[in-house]
Amino acid sequence: MLARMIAFLVWGLLACSGGFWLIQLLARPIQVPAQAQPALEQRAGQADLTRLFGAAAAVAAEAAPAVESRFKLLGVVAPKNAGASQAGGEGVALIAVDGVARTVRVGALVDGNLQLLYVDGRSASLGEAGVVSMTLQIAPLAAAATGALPAAQPSPVVLGSYAPPPMAPAQAPLESQPRPLHDPAGPSSTH
Repeated sequence: MLARMIAFLVWGLLACSGGFWLIQLLARPIQVPAQAQPALEQRAGQADLTRLFGAAAAVAAEAAPAVESRFKLLGVVAPKNAGASQAGGEGVALIAVDGVARTVRVGALVDGNLQLLYVDGRSASLGEAGVVSMTLQIAPLAAAATGALPAAQPSPVVLGSYAPPPMAPAQAPLESQPRPLHDPAGPSSTH
């Protein structure tokens, strides 16, 4: 009995192994999508070793981006009177900081210690401790498209009323006045 169970177990493992390898041999690989890009191997030890061997390191002075270039004013909600924004802290500006749009109230911090001091119709002033360090302007609107439209052509369709078909020039009306229903002279009878 035990020998039969071991034989059954061995044949079962052999069948499973054979099935696995049969699937591996007959299976087709999945196609890679056309937009897929191969992953590149990254080497862990990529470092500048010139200083290790005694060479002077080249100083690559990267200029920090200008502070003004990091900010872009996308929109403002300003009070109607110009003094309300400065005095009462009213107004909201939509400012993109490093490409990320943020909604900022007057008096709130925009980035670091830089805060929105006040807004008006098309600009927002930023600064620290109440001193304006930069003013952002909304990009001007694009010029309106101008040009001339072609002249309108009369439509052959008459809407809303009946218009009789035009009469040909060869057909002239026979009478210009309406005919009476009875003859005023009366019937002429000779008895």
